[in-house]
Amino acid sequence: MTVCITGDVHHVSMATRDQEYLDGTEVAAAVEYAEIAAEHDVPVTLFCTAKCIEEEPERMRTLAEMDNVELGGHNYWAFTTPVHAAWRALGKVTGGAIGSWNGPRVFQAYEIRKTVDAFEQLGVLVRSWRDHAYRHDRHTADLLSRYGVTHFSDHVDPDGEIRQESRLTVVPINTPPDHEHVYHAFRTPEFVADDDFEGPFGTESRSPADWANWVLEHVEGHRDSGTVATVLAHPACMRLADGFEAFERLCDAVDHGVHLSDVEA
Repeated sequence: MTVCITGDVHHVSMATRDQEYLDGTEVAAAVEYAEIAAEHDVPVTLFCTAKCIEEEPERMRTLAEMDNVELGGHNYWAFTTPVHAAWRALGKVTGGAIGSWNGPRVFQAYEIRKTVDAFEQLGVLVRSWRDHAYRHDRHTADLLSRYGVTHFSDHVDPDGEIRQESRLTVVPINTPPDHEHVYHAFRTPEFVADDDFEGPFGTESRSPADWANWVLEHVEGHRDSGTVATVLAHPACMRLADGFEAFERLCDAVDHGVHLSDVEA
């Protein structure tokens, strides 16, 4: 089975809800995650905010030097600046006529360029990209291709197929994403019962073991149809859920892993 295992990694100062429960940082969890994958000879693509480089340069350098790790872009600030907030508010009051999560086109271009430049200082050429929270707008694909990105994984779709858009290879997440569908940290059964979330894979969350079974069922289905299975398993989420047990099971099941930038349309 051809599987692309991916994860998203956020900087400490972002103070995500998961980070409140995490012993250590998301980057530290990513190093452990990558080491587990390496033990199984599985490549992983980690989409990291470039501010991780600013805040944890040595750990990011460790990831950059690992043979099984591809580092991809995940914005610089992950939409946390006043510019992002203002443009997001404008989008809300105009019903989306003006504004977006990504900021004005010129600012989005600046953030992409700033991210690419930060990774270049680590000796990494960013070829793969995922926006934080899958947020993109009509400018994103074109801007990414202008700054050398070749692969874009910013869409969740159980039946998603690889396609071309604005000179990018678009690789959908076609298995149940962990953060929305596995119990961990704040995402308890009580939280899920009161939450109004509904995504392409529905509303439910599962135990880590049951989530892994669910993912592998989709992986098998994509194998039968000849499609690459793309998995989203966050390092922080996998650590918080069960200390990487479900993640290790996924790695053990992979017999042909690829980095996202190696996926062909």
